[in-house]
Formats: sequence, C-alpha cells, structure tokens
Amino acid sequence: MLQTIDRFFRQASRLTIISVPILLIAAVAAIDHATGFELSFSIFYLIPVSLAAWYAGRYTAFAISILSALVWLVVETMSGRAYSSSVVPFWNAAVRLGFFVLVAYLLASIRVHLGREERLARIDSLTGVMTGSAFRESAAEIIGLAARNGRPFVIVYVDLDGFKKVNDSSGHAEGDRALKAVASVLSQSVRRTDNVGRLGGDEFAILLPETNETGAHGVIEKIRANLASAFAGGGWQIGASIGAALFLAPPQDPDEAISRADDLMYQAKKSGKNRTVYFEVPTVPSSQHGRWERRDN
Repeated sequence: MLQTIDRFFRQASRLTIISVPILLIAAVAAIDHATGFELSFSIFYLIPVSLAAWYAGRYTAFAISILSALVWLVVETMSGRAYSSSVVPFWNAAVRLGFFVLVAYLLASIRVHLGREERLARIDSLTGVMTGSAFRESAAEIIGLAARNGRPFVIVYVDLDGFKKVNDSSGHAEGDRALKAVASVLSQSVRRTDNVGRLGGDEFAILLPETNETGAHGVIEKIRANLASAFAGGGWQIGASIGAALFLAPPQDPDEAISRADDLMYQAKKSGKNRTVYFEVPTVPSSQHGRWERRDN
C-alpha cells in the first residue's frame, strides 16, 4: 500500500502533489465539523502536511501547514464550543501551526538528507560515474523500455590492460588518477542519454540505448581515440580490452546483457588485448549463433 502511494506521488505532477493535500484538508475538515468538537481530529490534519513535506518540499509544506491551521480554526469556531476568552481559539491555532511547521520542517529535512544519501550511493566516489548497482538498475529500466518499443541497444564492457602495473610501479594514487581519467573519457565520449558505470576495479560498462551497429562502432572508435590520448598524456602504459554486444531483442534478464558484453571483453583479452570484439545478439533468444566481428586497434 505504502509503495503504491509512494510510486503515485513520485510519478505525479507538482500540481497533483499540491492538490492532494488540499483535498485531504477539505475532507478532514468536513468530517471534523460533522462529528463535533468532542472528537479530536488533530492527527489527521498532519497527513496532508506530511505528504506535502515529503513530496513537495519545505516551503510548500509550510503553506499547507498554514492552510491546515486556518481550516482547523474555522472548524473550531463553527463548532459552537465555548471558551473562557475569545483569544483562546487563536492561541490554539498558533500552537497548532507551530506544531505543523515543526513536523513539516523535520520531514522535509529528512527527505533532503535521504535524497542526498541516495544520490551518493548511486555515484562512484572516486570516478563520479554510476556505481555498479546503479548502472544495473538503470540498465533494467532502459532495457525494459527498449523491449516495449522494439528498439536496439548496445552494452559496452571496458577493462583496462596493464592497470595493475600502474598501481604496482607508481602507487594507488596514480592508479586512481588513471581511473578518473578513464571515467572522464567515457563520460565525455558518449551522449547525455547514455549511461556509464564503474562495475568494480578497472572495469567499466556503457549502455547505449537507441543504438545500432554503425552507431556503436562510431562511439567505440571515439572512445578508443580519446583513451589513447589520455593514456599518452598521463604517461600510463595502459590499453583497453572492449566487448560490445548489440541487442536487437532484449534478453529476459538485464544481467544477461552485461554478461554478454563481459564475455566479449574476455575474447578481446584472449586475442591479444587492447582491441574490441563486437557481437550482434540474435533476435531469437535461444539461438547461440550470431555475427562476430573482431577489430584490432
């Protein structure tokens, strides 16, 4: 139930996110007025405030808090309840407003903090590209979209050749500098719609949606040229073995797509390293035959 609500608000427009709390306030106020002042409905006014704080942000939540306090004040006034002083209802409304604002502030702050932690968990702290888990999660969504639209995509797997020697001879700081350079090259060599992730160590993956064989060759040749330039500029004796799998029909399991490209990368290593092996995955999932092409670079 909570997951369904969360999914609804995450996908909803800002107008919808603001409208729902307002409608909830109206509904709670109607029930509160109908039941009279003997039954307390204070906690239910927190629901729209909490929703606004979590999904619409702090300032929208403050506005919803003010609206909740004012509506509550109107309902209290209309209930006919007698007070010792005419100031009491306004004092109560001010206290309730303070409580609403405090709750809104705390929830909005927690939401911002969680969002920041979530973003950090998706980004590799060293290279600034996606983590392996984030890349796989994003790949699952994009591959699912490709399946619905019948569009091809390419998974590229990149493994550095000779990287261990850099760590051993120059230290891990120099190795980290090389990894940062590789991540930068990969990110700058692809489109904004493409995804780049570090799967671990010196292994990277790229997802190229809406890409055919010609497009994949163009991107990979660009990556190779830019990597060679970066390696020469850094003074690193490094190469890159690359496996590229073109999918005309999505696999049942997104991990299978990454595994295919990984296997092709190992084919590149076995055939001499610092080269690319391409494979067009057949449209029939059960078939083990496809078109291979090996290019030495």
